Amino acid sequence: MDWTHVMTELDAHLSDEKVRRDAEEFFKAVGRRLELDGEEVVFPPETRVHVVEKMLVRNTEVRGGGYFLVKSVLNPTFQDGKYTGRSGSGTLKIMYDLEGRWLDEFYARAV
Repeated sequence: MDWTHVMTELDAHLSDEKVRRDAEEFFKAVGRRLELDGEEVVFPPETRVHVVEKMLVRNTEVRGGGYFLVKSVLNPTFQDGKYTGRSGSGTLKIMYDLEGRWLDEFYARAV
């Protein structure tokens, strides 16, 4: 089965640029800082956002029957133009409804 058209539609619906803009809005909304396990996490204006995964999740328990989940790394490390799998500032996952509206976010600091 060819899923190319589905991937193309997903990228058009939730572009990397939209995700980066939404992440920046999130940073601004939390005052560029979070309290996590008693420690402060800071997101300076120059925080880079690199989208690594976009998922369509089928879940009949939510409105519309599913949602999108986008995983981004913050301040990623690149070598020879390729993402190395490392992040300087952790990961931000954003959950969107099927119409592309922000539902929730999940942050995890870098290991």
